[in-house]
Amino acid sequence: MSRIRTEGLVLGQQGAQIEDGPSDSPSPEELEALRLRAATALEQGLGFVDRHGGELARLRVRGVLGAEPLDECTRRISEAQNPDGSFPPLGLGEAGAPGLTEAHAGQLDSRCLGTLEALIVLADLGMHHHPCVEGAAVFMHSIQLEDGSWGSPEVGGESRIFATGMVAGLLGRTRVVRPEVLDAAGEFLAELFTPERISGRNWEALTSFGVFFTNVGHDQADSALQWIGRELERGFRMRVYEAGLTLRTLLHCQTLAIPGAGLAPFDLLTDLLGEQGADGGFAELTSGSDLTRVEPTLDAILGTLRLCDSL
Repeated sequence: MSRIRTEGLVLGQQGAQIEDGPSDSPSPEELEALRLRAATALEQGLGFVDRHGGELARLRVRGVLGAEPLDECTRRISEAQNPDGSFPPLGLGEAGAPGLTEAHAGQLDSRCLGTLEALIVLADLGMHHHPCVEGAAVFMHSIQLEDGSWGSPEVGGESRIFATGMVAGLLGRTRVVRPEVLDAAGEFLAELFTPERISGRNWEALTSFGVFFTNVGHDQADSALQWIGRELERGFRMRVYEAGLTLRTLLHCQTLAIPGAGLAPFDLLTDLLGEQGADGGFAELTSGSDLTRVEPTLDAILGTLRLCDSL
């Protein structure tokens, strides 16, 4: 396992391996140079989150960097859980988390949105088996719509795909979700999945289908993931998706190797580091305050660690 050190912090985390891409294999000197760049980028990213992130974001970044115990992060999250198993919004959308901003998640009930955010944070920390997840699963079952989706029943299926794929996919990695919950979500998603729906700039659909089919056993999974992997790689190669957004999809899927995608870690990390701003933050072209760049910066930090482990 690769490890990076910067100012006494051990920066390394076990991650999934990524399949070799079409690029020539980098030399040992090139790999070492990239690791050194990554170490500097992590320091600068930490500084950005410290300056602009909230208390939970600052705690999370130290958790993934190994400077704070992960138990402390999960304790803070679980303390916010409501008696019915739901969570209030944790602020990921306001901090720029893709798919969770008001423009994309505005149709979700606040408890549904907050519970989805909690599941995402716990999954990123590798704590998706924490006891609080059982209550979250019970709550999400209680508000699941008759067609198997989550979201507002008054709006079309397109706006509910992201929540349904993400919730079912994240719960599918746990031991606490009832099979009928996943079966119902799978029927909803399978009926809506087409290669055309995930093409272009539809990151939310591409990612949510990817999370579901990666983590939930389904008859359509193999063929769907081939399309998803090819579209993700195509989007990255053609700069439809920046490296940070490409990595966020892989992180949500909890794997760095999706069938059909030949994304080399050296290429991804090189491009990712090139997207960092002079102030240490990522998503530099995002409109709004620096707060809206906190979650993309956290994504880049986590992605950097996982990619360094794959070099």
